[in-house]
Amino acid sequence: MAIVFKVNGQECKIVDGEVSPDTSLNTYLRTRLCLTGTKFMCQEGGCGCCIVTIQGLQPVTQEPFTLAINSCLFLALSCHGLSVTTIEGLGSKKKGYHAIQERLANFDGSQCGYCSPGFVMNFS
Repeated sequence: MAIVFKVNGQECKIVDGEVSPDTSLNTYLRTRLCLTGTKFMCQEGGCGCCIVTIQGLQPVTQEPFTLAINSCLFLALSCHGLSVTTIEGLGSKKKGYHAIQERLANFDGSQCGYCSPGFVMNFS
């Protein structure tokens, strides 16, 4: 059985044995997909630098939902049927920045910048 989901609009598939069952979404994004804009630090969900958004359908009502989640606590194998958006999918120099990214930069909204991607994803 394969786990199929989207990351920034691109389909991803995890087949049996490809990743360890305890692999976090954060680790999968950074090591398998080379999406290093999603940071990691505390690995406990406290700092917020690993936040991404997930979109999906509620199992019972089939109503769409969007959640900001700590990717360090969410298992990659739990992504089946979801759509994940990372900071790279929200905006970039190449495709244009999201309004929140522009405001954070224009109004000096960050210090060292390490947590900024997580803040932007939480605001979006």
